[in-house]
Amino acid sequence: MIIRLTSYLWVLNIQKNKLRIQTGIVAIVMVLVSFQAMARRDTVAYITFQLLDATTQSPVGLAHVINSTSKYGAISDPLGYFRIPLGVNDTLRISAIGYYDMRVPSWGQFSPDSLYYPIHLTSRIYQIKEVRITRFGSYERFLLEAAKMELPKSDQELVQERLEEYFRKTITQLELKNLPQQTSGVIFGKDWFAIQREKIEEKSREERKWDIIYRKFSAIVVIQLTGLNEMEAIRFMEFCDFTEAFILTASEYEVRKRILDKFAEYKILNKINSAINHEYSTS
Repeated sequence: MIIRLTSYLWVLNIQKNKLRIQTGIVAIVMVLVSFQAMARRDTVAYITFQLLDATTQSPVGLAHVINSTSKYGAISDPLGYFRIPLGVNDTLRISAIGYYDMRVPSWGQFSPDSLYYPIHLTSRIYQIKEVRITRFGSYERFLLEAAKMELPKSDQELVQERLEEYFRKTITQLELKNLPQQTSGVIFGKDWFAIQREKIEEKSREERKWDIIYRKFSAIVVIQLTGLNEMEAIRFMEFCDFTEAFILTASEYEVRKRILDKFAEYKILNKINSAINHEYSTS
């Protein structure tokens, strides 16, 4: 029994010693880490830089600078200067509009005793798509303008006009009393097929016109822009009183802007009418 108790006490002492050793090791590690952090703070110094254009040597302002290691950031002033904490093995990342991004590693070459260090940025040319400017706001407006243009007549059309003028003059000089009447089968003027073709073309033009008007100015468009319900939108469209010529020739942007302008007037008039009705009802 005494031997067992002695063995238990011996094992207990060994475990206590191990625990003390582990606690000491943890304390030493914490002290070393704190010393390293203090040494890091001691070695990090604020360095001043100036950003310059590599070609013109002019200062580059409003550039964004980030220390990728410590996550400190800075923005260059209008003269290109900025000040940032920088230590050994840190890296600066610089970005500015109109210039290529740049990375500046630090291996101890920068000293806080120097007034400033220049950094030259290379200018960058951005490739953008071409911009075309035309006087037509939409394809429908282009069609209307193109239809109104007077194109030069071709040689064939000029010859055709001369022939028609010649035959017209010749016919007017003839004696037409003995010509057959329309009931005998000969008809002067447009035939039935030409008349029907003109009617179809006229109807097609009318449908295209109303398609253009509906796409630019309809109850659906008014509801989307103003938030009115269907009946209010119809009343508002009557208030707008846009002409067909305006809707056909104006672009979609111009029509929508006019709708919003008219809606502002419409709301003011509704407020005035509401106030008048309220006053009349209370009196």
